[in-house]
Amino acid sequence: MKALPKFVGPLLLLYLMWGDVSARISPLADYPSLRSVGSGVLTWWGIRVYKATLYAPQGEYHPNMPHALEIVYRMDISRERLAKTSLKQIEKIRGHALADRDAVLDQFKAVFCDVTPGDVIVGVHLPGEGARFYCRKDYLGRIDDPELAAAFFNIWLSPATAKPRLRAALLGEDQ
Repeated sequence: MKALPKFVGPLLLLYLMWGDVSARISPLADYPSLRSVGSGVLTWWGIRVYKATLYAPQGEYHPNMPHALEIVYRMDISRERLAKTSLKQIEKIRGHALADRDAVLDQFKAVFCDVTPGDVIVGVHLPGEGARFYCRKDYLGRIDDPELAAAFFNIWLSPATAKPRLRAALLGEDQ
């Protein structure tokens, strides 16, 4: 039997890696009308933390319509840190601390995962119902509180966000 050319191994590896990436975003396959609205990169002191992409029906975002946020992480972050940072950003946008902080932290920890570079978290916001969360293509759980779910997505989509450039990129306004 003849040996395969040397370039076949690296090509096979790339193929397998691409297949893994496309499988990770499979939660979006459950929402076929969702199309990319825009995407942007969050940096912190010049370090790329993640790339985020907003998906909405036919690629047009309306806050009262289902939409999804896909985040591809570029660094290690614990679920605890993700939960605490999310809570902090919600409180910052609202201008006050939440009365049920511990319960909110527990809800976030239940729907987040520890991430490493390349990991993907997808959050699907269903206005009036809540949100569903996936990590590395696996369903993690949901937030049934419509107000908390909206507050979570407002971290990126509210005009009061701490990252207005990222918001503009997600909404496709930076082009």
